[in-house]
Amino acid sequence: MIKDVVVLDGQVINIGPWDYKLLSVMVSPAEHDDDGNVTKEAVYEDRVTNPLPEGAVIEQREIEVAPDGGLIVKGSAQPTSDELLGQQLTEMKIQTMQQTQLLASMGAELAATKLELINLKGANQS
Repeated sequence: MIKDVVVLDGQVINIGPWDYKLLSVMVSPAEHDDDGNVTKEAVYEDRVTNPLPEGAVIEQREIEVAPDGGLIVKGSAQPTSDELLGQQLTEMKIQTMQQTQLLASMGAELAATKLELINLKGANQS
């Protein structure tokens, strides 16, 4: 099947229509007469909150369904299951390292707080 794709620096970054994430913004409020009746409706305008990246272009490409059910560009190289597992393992290692750093930081703060309490107790006993 042929679909629109978004291409940036030679790489397909989106298959299908781009989600510009339009946000409706009031440009001018409603106007009312002395009795509270609307004399002029509020005016709204759609604003793009997710523009196409600078340099991206929309092209049409042949798309097929991948083994996992997702859409891919026909004939594009797909990572093997081993490569996908390697990526997942790397992400898990990074998360573990971040959590370890967070725990070490929390431990240091806890130790500093305990020392502060000990110092306060000592000052109060004097």
